[in-house]
Amino acid sequence: MQFITSKDNIRLKQLRKIQLNRSYRQENNLTIIEGPHLVEAYLDGKNDFLALFCSESFNKNWPEYYKEEWQEKIYILPDNFFNNISELKTPTGILALIEIPECAAYPNHFDDGMYLFLDRVQDPGNLGTILRTSQALGHKGIFLSEQCADPWSPKTLRASQGFQFQLPIYQNTHIDSLISHDFSFVVADLNGQNVFDYNFALKTILILGSEGQGISTNLQSIKYDKISLPMMNGVESLNVAVSASIIGYQFSNQFKR
Repeated sequence: MQFITSKDNIRLKQLRKIQLNRSYRQENNLTIIEGPHLVEAYLDGKNDFLALFCSESFNKNWPEYYKEEWQEKIYILPDNFFNNISELKTPTGILALIEIPECAAYPNHFDDGMYLFLDRVQDPGNLGTILRTSQALGHKGIFLSEQCADPWSPKTLRASQGFQFQLPIYQNTHIDSLISHDFSFVVADLNGQNVFDYNFALKTILILGSEGQGISTNLQSIKYDKISLPMMNGVESLNVAVSASIIGYQFSNQFKR
């Protein structure tokens, strides 16, 4: 167990870079998970962290949290130091530095089920919510376009509660690479068929576009069905994460998954 006594400590500077800089995260293959729940969820998956940072208060109040084999990787810092690096309104006093898992590779055969293709979904909170819901619904995988938010940013990890550690996530995906895999494609569109009257194919990719712009023009060249969510009282659109949840539940209900 080591104690950090300076705000200029090199490890604290590294944590700030990881929080703020996507390129730095990707180049160094590092990210941060904050809070006891996220850390425990990560460890439950038989993963290991590179370093554990705890406030003095956490260290005092939860000494039983630590395992003996962690001692060389634990860093204790004053509460005000920890609060300065925490991104939470109410810091929990614990965060872990971890390696980003390898990006999933396409299998030889994609199983039947629901997949999502997220096109330029740039809000980390929305992306995290979609990942969490996808895990709850048993979706088979998530494809992300190049312009999507970083699934491994601390903000996305908090919003998802870390469920991307259990989901196949395919980053920097081009839609053309999926055409030969016998998927049926559907797009959420205001002018589409009512989703509650639509018959999904067993192996479906739901395409969801950017919150403000819809799907890219390059996606409009593929063959797809349009589905819509019926809305009342002057509401014209829903948040992309809400749309993903409703459509995902309807798919699951149709096949009683």
